[in-house]
Amino acid sequence: MNIRNHHRYPARMRQLGIAIGMVVAAGLLAGCQQTSSTEVALYDQDYKRRHPILVSEEPQVLDIPIGMKAHRLSPKLQRRLRSFVADFKRTGTGSVTVQVPSGSANEIAAVSAGRSAGQTLRKLGVPASRIRIAPYQVDDHGKIAPVRLAFLKLKAHAPDCGVWPEDLGRTTTDRSYYNFGCAQQQNLAAMIENPADLIGPRDMTAADGAQRARVIDQYREGQDSTSEFPTRETSSNL
Repeated sequence: MNIRNHHRYPARMRQLGIAIGMVVAAGLLAGCQQTSSTEVALYDQDYKRRHPILVSEEPQVLDIPIGMKAHRLSPKLQRRLRSFVADFKRTGTGSVTVQVPSGSANEIAAVSAGRSAGQTLRKLGVPASRIRIAPYQVDDHGKIAPVRLAFLKLKAHAPDCGVWPEDLGRTTTDRSYYNFGCAQQQNLAAMIENPADLIGPRDMTAADGAQRARVIDQYREGQDSTSEFPTRETSSNL
């Protein structure tokens, strides 16, 4: 055997192994970047992309009519205010603004009613730090203007339906039409109680320590630790 060829043989094998490894690695990388036509088609037909549900902050306004001599809120207005505060606690962001008219015919009564509204808000559980009282100008001095309460509320909404960019009678593919799924997105946006759930999950509530201790004690004593649910008897006239 030629000694010179003997030394060249391992070097050629190493070069060949490196070349094969580079080819295999390039093939693997190319395979990772490839996307099948089926995946692209399904992505294009996703009605959630065509008609997404968006969450935005929109003002929620409550106008409280104030008479010339009304210095406090009536029981009926108190009930409306309680419903307004409950909505603020559930979906409101920021603070509640109590806007008092300035320059109106009922300005004096409106200022007293605005203070009364602020006190009612605090009694209903709204922190004082989240209550703002501000005036708004009324140009007509002979006009009776309301005390206006407002806050920003999270609302979910989907785009308007009824968009038909293509003639369905001339469709030659099996793709879903553009308006497909729009009504479902509209109904879902209208039914969502708290739009904040679309942004992120809610915080977990604290565990019931007493219930957990009771279940552990029952398990240690060999008792049945399953919860009991009340049963209702139903009758039928069939």
